[in-house]
Amino acid sequence: MSTELGVGLLKSLHHAAGLTKSKWRDLLHKEATPTDHAKMQLALLHSNVCRVNPIGKGVHRPYRVFLQTKYHSGFVHCSECVFKTAYSQMETKPYCASMDLSITGPEREWLAYSLDQALGFDLVPPVVLREVEPLGVGSVMAWVNQPLVIDWIKYNRYDYKEHPENPWLHKLAAFDFLTGQIDRHAANVILDCHGRVYAIDNGYSFVKGDDRKNLKCNMGRALVGKKVHPYVQEFVKHIDPYIVKDVMGTVDFHNDEVYGVIKRLNELKALRVWSKDLGGKWVKKVV
Repeated sequence: MSTELGVGLLKSLHHAAGLTKSKWRDLLHKEATPTDHAKMQLALLHSNVCRVNPIGKGVHRPYRVFLQTKYHSGFVHCSECVFKTAYSQMETKPYCASMDLSITGPEREWLAYSLDQALGFDLVPPVVLREVEPLGVGSVMAWVNQPLVIDWIKYNRYDYKEHPENPWLHKLAAFDFLTGQIDRHAANVILDCHGRVYAIDNGYSFVKGDDRKNLKCNMGRALVGKKVHPYVQEFVKHIDPYIVKDVMGTVDFHNDEVYGVIKRLNELKALRVWSKDLGGKWVKKVV
């Protein structure tokens, strides 16, 4: 995803951060958000591949794929995307310990997006499963043309922890707790110039049952001791557990993963203050 920090972009974000708490909610409905998901999915699924470049190092790293389409919605572009093969997420011990290894990383990426859309979180950029030659079948996620959170921090220009009233941070914490995310840090979250959050790299989601020993959401950790944003409280309260069952039923889990998600959902519905007792690395150092 984009790491460029322009002066105008920076000013826009600081303007957003300077809004009163009552106006943070306005950021939940910015026009520059991906609303036409069906068309973006079609573009990601059927557009011809122009070229493929590796991202990072090592044979299990993702790829940046350029597609023959100009379709975009706000900051989300389908002309570029992130491709992950079935082996992209299997190199860490926490992953191997916490996840059912019969379910691949790309399946988890796709399921996280499907659940995000079904429940209305609107955090995850569009994802499809498709073949990209010569790499094989994997997940394709639309490219968000805004900086990673770690880049805002790295250049000492903006730190999300300065504004815990941003409702998008609360939505992300709720989503990551709900889906059993074990690797949410500042390098796999994008923050746009309006303060909106995009949850990328979701292949480390959906732990076995309610296994919390490796849960990790640094944005959630930054909220510990803070009241859950009222918008998010109300939003979570209306999530239907039957929708969770229906969506997760599209993936063949074998370790009570659906039970775990619903158990955490019920806990979220009663949560009023973000607590270190949520488990895992919620109590560890924030990065």
